[in-house]
Amino acid sequence: MLARLMIVSALLFAGCSPLPINAVLPKFSVAEIDIKSLGLFEQQFDVGLRLYNPNEFDLRIEALEYELEVNGQPFAKGLTRSDTLLPALSGVVLRVDAVTQSQDLVRQFFTLPPEMLKEGVPYRIKGRVKTNKWLGWLPFEDRGVYGGVEKRPEGIAI
Repeated sequence: MLARLMIVSALLFAGCSPLPINAVLPKFSVAEIDIKSLGLFEQQFDVGLRLYNPNEFDLRIEALEYELEVNGQPFAKGLTRSDTLLPALSGVVLRVDAVTQSQDLVRQFFTLPPEMLKEGVPYRIKGRVKTNKWLGWLPFEDRGVYGGVEKRPEGIAI
């Protein structure tokens, strides 16, 4: 009897959930970084985060909190409230503010090899996101390479 009650309760709760069983979190990557202001103690950046929705249903991004590491070192943090529609099977660039402390910027300046700027700088973005489909905040993390000169295969004339 208790087992039946638990099964019926689970089915009822699943039926009330707006989220399909096979739902996947959006994918995050850094699309661009622009300087907003440079100060003595902190710097502000405008970060373009590319969000891709791999689901077959729309998502609405309500809030986002993140930390950005560059070359394995802390770089910037951001928090934003948002009302951004992320259409099914599509991507958008969400503009968010980021703040870095002078010590983190100076560390990047002295530890980032010049050749890495040509090849692209590795980054890691981690944080949490709040959407209209999940209850509460959900963690995310992604890695990539920002910038660099596009490499063309040898032997191809342009």
